[in-house]
Amino acid sequence: MLLAVIVIIAAAVAAAILAYMVWLAYRYRLDEQVVACDRLPDAFDGTTLLFISDVHRRAIPQELLEAVKAAGGADLVLIGGDLREKGVPASRIRGNIRRLLQIAPIYMVHGNHDYDEDIRGFEVLLEEERVRLLANESVILEKRDGSRIRLAGVDDPRTNHDKPELALADMEDGRGKLFTILLAHDPIIAKRLNGDEYVDLILSGHTHGGQVALPIIGPAWRGEDDSGYWRGWFQLAGKATKPQLFVSSGFGTSRLPIRLGTEAQLHRIILRSAHSSRN
Repeated sequence: MLLAVIVIIAAAVAAAILAYMVWLAYRYRLDEQVVACDRLPDAFDGTTLLFISDVHRRAIPQELLEAVKAAGGADLVLIGGDLREKGVPASRIRGNIRRLLQIAPIYMVHGNHDYDEDIRGFEVLLEEERVRLLANESVILEKRDGSRIRLAGVDDPRTNHDKPELALADMEDGRGKLFTILLAHDPIIAKRLNGDEYVDLILSGHTHGGQVALPIIGPAWRGEDDSGYWRGWFQLAGKATKPQLFVSSGFGTSRLPIRLGTEAQLHRIILRSAHSSRN
């Protein structure tokens, strides 16, 4: 009799924990970050990025967009890959893109799950919705005073589609030393750079922060080829620059819709010039 009671209590506790993990997976937090950048031109001081990664199967709610607008909006939306996974209907992808376009123009890179199904059809959808895909390439952003920065994106490192040497190739001005933001789905890209690239800020996702992370132990499942960069900020050692790497815990989940010790999040990142007199 006692054993049966213990089993029932244990099952009830397990069910409660599982329900809590599912509840966590469907919440989200708008994370605010301010980043000081040594090489950022003064004209770009205050530039705001909305960074979201690993949407997977989730639908982005309109209330989230209202929260971003209430916080001050953003100048660019950057998607760090895994905008979809196998089985996600095109209508949901379009809906998510159209909501994000209410904030600002979108730039994105592929993640490993974006390759789950026909990539060409997916890329046509992105083009139709005016999303600028950065597949081992970069674009120049310019202010009226002529100040310029570079936004580069590498294709998914996890599936070995990444070619950082192309994404970070010298631009037409021949200098290749512009302040550079590098968008890459997997933070393992930090270990694939030579160190002599002119990169200042790297934005990544993929890890989901571990998705299920335990006290002291950390992520319950680390997967193959662990980069060691799970979530948050990291200062990298470079020869030309010392890039700052930020790893998002992501907005969605993979495998199971559960989280523990992590949170679903997207990020409003404000860039500050070290040479600016503004606070």
